[in-house]
Amino acid sequence: MVKLKKVLEMTIEKGKEWGQEFECLRPDLLAKSDREVREVVEEAWRQSLPIPTVGLLGGDIWKTLGSPPGGTERLKNGPVRRVNMDLIDLRLPGARCAAFAHAVFLEGWWFGNIAAVMNAEWRKAWRVAPRAHPNDGWLDLIAGNLRLRQRILARRRLPMGNHLPNSNLDTRRIQQLELEFHKPRRVLLDGVDEGKHRSVSLSVVPDALSIIY
Repeated sequence: MVKLKKVLEMTIEKGKEWGQEFECLRPDLLAKSDREVREVVEEAWRQSLPIPTVGLLGGDIWKTLGSPPGGTERLKNGPVRRVNMDLIDLRLPGARCAAFAHAVFLEGWWFGNIAAVMNAEWRKAWRVAPRAHPNDGWLDLIAGNLRLRQRILARRRLPMGNHLPNSNLDTRRIQQLELEFHKPRRVLLDGVDEGKHRSVSLSVVPDALSIIY
């Protein structure tokens, strides 16, 4: 069962510049992956502290930003850009978790239902959500149960992002989501396997943290 709600929040506006450029601005810490950003967020939540400003050096959000070159040298010497980022706030049975780039719920890659909630365009080499933006106050949902032949075709098209539109997939923009499964499904948060669960609820957190890249 899927329940959807709307939250009236927007973080960026069409036609306006996103973030601010600086000749030199040092982050509080560095992260080379979406998983590392997630760990920073969850530690801040546990301690009820503000989320530090993160210098981003890799991951699927970094790829969504255009894979900016320069690495640590650019972050040290500038110019750099600071932008706000949304997060996915998830509730699994007995646990609160964060996801920075994406959350995936599946029975199996080659069979059964799959649902992907995307804050990033990319999941590794796959451009899963071509219209996703990590600071628009929305998440992109792509869900369905494709036949094997359809999955093979979609997999071939995923690197270019032209697997969409697809009438066999449920695609929509969401701000909150509740899922209940007849059988426990595997939960992957920023690529990390969180085991199998029967239910999950999630929402977007607009402007949850700032990153520098």
